[in-house]
Amino acid sequence: MPMLSAVLSSLPGPQRLGRVRDLLDAGADDVLAQELIALGTANEDSWRYDDSMVLRHLEALPARRRHALIIAIGDRASAPAAVCELLRVIARDLDPDEMPWPAARHLIGAASAQTSGLARDLDVLAVVAERETGTVPPGLIAVMRRTVHYRHDPTLLLPWIAKDDGLLNAGEPWAETADADPEARPMLAHALRVTGPRPLVRWSREARELDLPAGWRLRIHRWFSLVPQPRTIGFRRFDYIDADEHIDAYNATVLRGLLFLLAVTEPVPGDAEAVGALAEYAATKVRGQGARDMVVANAAILTLELIGTEEALDELVRLRGARLQPGMISRVVRATSRCRAALGRP
Repeated sequence: MPMLSAVLSSLPGPQRLGRVRDLLDAGADDVLAQELIALGTANEDSWRYDDSMVLRHLEALPARRRHALIIAIGDRASAPAAVCELLRVIARDLDPDEMPWPAARHLIGAASAQTSGLARDLDVLAVVAERETGTVPPGLIAVMRRTVHYRHDPTLLLPWIAKDDGLLNAGEPWAETADADPEARPMLAHALRVTGPRPLVRWSREARELDLPAGWRLRIHRWFSLVPQPRTIGFRRFDYIDADEHIDAYNATVLRGLLFLLAVTEPVPGDAEAVGALAEYAATKVRGQGARDMVVANAAILTLELIGTEEALDELVRLRGARLQPGMISRVVRATSRCRAALGRP
């Protein structure tokens, strides 16, 4: 049997497809799964050039063979994030009526580790999940929301999102903590209604009229303190960017709304410190992109300006000395000047 002693990732690119064909002909799916995972580790799950021919061949296999291979890969992968693209391509255009739950479960784990996905693929997985468990997993709902947020066609995804009771995306400790608090729903729902870079007059008035639970500001302070915590659902890694270093794009819009909720209501001690810490975290440069999250950073800087207390000014002054992006520092400088003027400080 030719080439069975070779290891896929050690072969020159043009020879890899032959190795895959030999393993498939031999029925050695377990060995093939292990070697595909190793190759995915070597190429960072980016299947280009000769490696793309490997995926094209796997994608053309009969559905049952692909189901078995998906299960074998999923069972052996160190984490779903390590095999996202590999599994996504193998599963392309599979029929949900024929997909076994063990295969779908691995595919859902891989999809949940993507920052966004293809609507049809996510819809197929939701159909299988609902059939098998009666619900759609939070991680799958989260990638659906992010996909819609990034302006992909929402037609297939919005009905699934509407069925979900949660308001925030799973995967971040702060969001999971906030979403688990039933008393927090009014403020989270109102935070979601913010659509621009500044709080509008009507939104601000309605914010002040909300019937919020005792200690709601302290809850927001605690959620802000949890934002830097490691993700509970790791994202797929790229050679130029670590998505785990970013804030979930959908959840970032909620953080913006919560910041504005503090900005348009009467401040209390601790507001400025909590907002300033979040501003520094969001405005810090991360690899592959500028500030960690521009939406949150800009909203936090504006919130400090709108709070307008001596403590808020102190935080803005502190941020001027932090290691931020040059563009973010200029925003801090302008906000500091306006806050200083409002306080009558030279």
